[in-house]
Amino acid sequence: MKSVVSKVQLGEADAGIVYRSDLSPAVARYVRVLDIPESANVIASYPIAVLKGGPSSEAAKAFVDLVLSADGQRVLEQRGLLPVAANNP
Repeated sequence: MKSVVSKVQLGEADAGIVYRSDLSPAVARYVRVLDIPESANVIASYPIAVLKGGPSSEAAKAFVDLVLSADGQRVLEQRGLLPVAANNP
């Protein structure tokens, strides 16, 4: 985000596109949020999983559980991310 905003501020780019979740109070006054039509929009996906046999599997499971919890989802939403679509086997 910072590099995109910097390029636009310096006149090295006419415009730039970043994720809404990358918008921080520090750069908010320099950008304008435009909605992208559904037909042209791409939703990024960020898989999360615990590695089988990983050296810190208990900590990894605790982290995944936190992200998938109501509190974790609230934090993600506050940062402009969509809710998790859990695909639990």
